[in-house]
Amino acid sequence: MKNLKSAVIIALIMSVTNVVTAQHDHSKMNMKQDDHNMMNHDKSMVKLNDKNLTKAYMHYAMINNALVEANSEKAQKASKMLVGVLKKYGKANDAQKVAEDMASKSNIIHQRIVFSKLTTAFEPLLKDNIVEGEIYKNFCPMANSGEGSYWFSNSSNIVNPYMDKAMVSCGSVKDTFKSM
Repeated sequence: MKNLKSAVIIALIMSVTNVVTAQHDHSKMNMKQDDHNMMNHDKSMVKLNDKNLTKAYMHYAMINNALVEANSEKAQKASKMLVGVLKKYGKANDAQKVAEDMASKSNIIHQRIVFSKLTTAFEPLLKDNIVEGEIYKNFCPMANSGEGSYWFSNSSNIVNPYMDKAMVSCGSVKDTFKSM
């Protein structure tokens, strides 16, 4: 009887462990799928002169898309990924500091304010480093409580990360960065 109880307890512990492990693996798989979906959201590809810089811009675009969707969790997650890529790149201390600040924010309004600073820090990384594609520098005069803010995108179509859906087309292209 004692052996039977022990066997049942061991079987119960093993099954709980298997369920927890399966859930953890499934959650990892979902995160990888989310990363893949976020990175493939914009089909027009931009290539920069360094693979880590190209990845950094892709993460910037992921943050942009998350802000357009008003999804603060995605924006925070993409910001954390951006920090890791910028550390590997090693030549973007200002952008890395701003990305770290952004990764610490969970409120969409605060994220949008920091995104404006991230855009400013990103400009010198993008401007003369494009090998393939185009990056559009856009501006919305009403963003961030009327102060106005810039953002970068791979398309000349305005999709504003600072405004809610009702004003998603507010803004205009101010500059275009191309390969030299």
